[in-house]
Amino acid sequence: MDTSVIKNFGDKMWSRVKKDLLFVLTIIAVVLGLIVGVIVYKTVSPYSDDLVVVLLKFPGELLIRMLKCVILPLVVASIITGLGTINPRSCGKIGGVAVAYYVATTVSAAILGLILVSIIRPGSGSQDDYTRKTVSLNENTNTLDTIMDLLRAAFPDNIIEATFGKDATELTNSTRDDGSVYLKRKLLFKSGINMIGVVVLSIVVGVLMSLYPKESAPLMQLVKSINDLTMRLVTLILWYSPIGIFFLIAGQFSGVEDFGELISKLGMYAVTVLGGIAIHFFIILPAIFFVFSRRNPLEYYYNMLPALATAFGTASSSATMPVTFNCVEEKNKIDRRISRFVIPVGATINMDGTALYEAVACLFIAQVEGISMNFGEIVVTALTATLAAIGAAGIPSAGLVTMVMVLNAVNLPVDMISVILTVDWFLDRFRTMTNVMGDALGCAVVQSMCAAELEQMDREKEGDQEGAGGEEKIDIEMEAV
Repeated sequence: MDTSVIKNFGDKMWSRVKKDLLFVLTIIAVVLGLIVGVIVYKTVSPYSDDLVVVLLKFPGELLIRMLKCVILPLVVASIITGLGTINPRSCGKIGGVAVAYYVATTVSAAILGLILVSIIRPGSGSQDDYTRKTVSLNENTNTLDTIMDLLRAAFPDNIIEATFGKDATELTNSTRDDGSVYLKRKLLFKSGINMIGVVVLSIVVGVLMSLYPKESAPLMQLVKSINDLTMRLVTLILWYSPIGIFFLIAGQFSGVEDFGELISKLGMYAVTVLGGIAIHFFIILPAIFFVFSRRNPLEYYYNMLPALATAFGTASSSATMPVTFNCVEEKNKIDRRISRFVIPVGATINMDGTALYEAVACLFIAQVEGISMNFGEIVVTALTATLAAIGAAGIPSAGLVTMVMVLNAVNLPVDMISVILTVDWFLDRFRTMTNVMGDALGCAVVQSMCAAELEQMDREKEGDQEGAGGEEKIDIEMEAV
């Protein structure tokens, strides 16, 4: 064979590898992480030397810290720049389409989970078949308090305080003088970014800046600079991500207490959740995507693989957000005006995987307890699972906390959450991948539905630029005269 042909082929392959080098390294990191994690698990008894697991996870912990560090400036700057450059008349439609998409996919995921768990019945059997773990959760949680907490979070009284904490209702049993017991409500300040409050304020500021472009031009320039610098920082972090993902996965799998229990006793429960996620991930979401965008789902999914690998490694849709931006904008060519609004809001309220998981877990616990649920209770489960998913933060295992609300809504024992703890860490990674993919596909759906508005904005922008150029030309001619 001619050496020039071989050389050209080699150059093309190397060019391709260089172009997708980060993607290749990320996939290799996932595979090697799984292999090394299992090897360490087999050679080192679980938790016999906790230092081994801690050291193995440490480089991955650094990755999560770096990603979380850029979340706040990334969310604020991206939403403000996205909405600030959109025609005010178009903001309503873009926001309406995005919210409709979020609600439709989340409700469909919860319903799918309920259908599967009712057919497969993974909880059939004796309670003695399942091992309970010690877990500290506040059982006194109800739907009304959760809704009020969501509204409080959406309107923080101190925006600086909202960047590192939020108020949450805690219910405790108290005794009156006559001996009767009642639930006492107390607002506690809990650490962690109040993402809903930050997003709501950023949306308001972005819309106001679009209404008053001249007055807000200096501030817009500052926010754009912050956004650009943050994305450059994200690019640097992305090149460390394969290393972090490798150690995250290896450390998590090496620290599993009992693979046997994971597979045997909770196997059908895990199969039900993963089956529902697979149907939603590979059938429902691509179908919605194709109907509205008329694009090839396979190509879109392929371009999202680095973000999905990061989601699997970190189990956090918020931490994955920087990678999601990169995949959506650079590879899938989504308009930044859309992605900068849809992804941050989606990472906060669009939790398809979590809704499906909580619906399945609720009926699974009812089956284990031998409790028969009527149609009304199943409907309440679906609605509450949707609401709980919206209220779940984009952090690892946040759905486990909101599960309390779902169980209380249908009067199921909260302590049974301890049964599913064994596999929660594993299923959480697939839930996160579904949440991230739902946000990414939502960008394409919103862009297709709002194509006319985006084109109108482009024409208006070109007209403004031509007008500015004409005025400048007249000024020059006047000076010459």
